[in-house]
Amino acid sequence: MSSKEQKQARSLEEEIQAGEEGRLHQFMERFRQKMEAHPVLLLVYRCLVIGLGGLCLLAGLIMLVTPGPGWLFIFMGLGLWGTEFHWAHRLNIWAKAKVLGAWRSFQDWRAQRQAAKK
Repeated sequence: MSSKEQKQARSLEEEIQAGEEGRLHQFMERFRQKMEAHPVLLLVYRCLVIGLGGLCLLAGLIMLVTPGPGWLFIFMGLGLWGTEFHWAHRLNIWAKAKVLGAWRSFQDWRAQRQAAKK
């Protein structure tokens, strides 16, 4: 893998890590802690997260067979569900690792193919 491709791979991993430790994530953690004191607000929040996550997941599945960013919406739905369900968070982390591995394999294959043409 060339240095440019290594830099791209690292930047993708860093971008994922930054999203998991970013300001929005920290804000949501503080927001959830405040909601713990208000059971009705917490119930509304959970219903909203479950509904939106399911909607994103369903839209992503539909977009896999129709034009659209299907995988993006699937990961968004899992990310939303990951805020409420531990299994969804683990599944999302596992899927991100698989996508990164596939991306690296594709980059290696492309680099080998380009080197063979020269």
